[in-house]
Amino acid sequence: MKQMTCAQMGGPCNTIITGNTAEEMAKNGGKHLMEDHPEMAERMKNMPKEESDKWMADFQKKFDATPEM
Repeated sequence: MKQMTCAQMGGPCNTIITGNTAEEMAKNGGKHLMEDHPEMAERMKNMPKEESDKWMADFQKKFDATPEM
């Protein structure tokens, strides 16, 4: 399992997000955004597919570089 803060994932706070895969961590980060940062969640939801794909590719690199807990 890996952990990153909301801020490391591009969000505004230091809440810890965990996941075993980049997809799981992104999903858990999305839940956190919806609960604590709904305005940012709405922007992410309306992001064009190309921009969303770029975010996920960049996030995958960050996830891969993050050490296991």
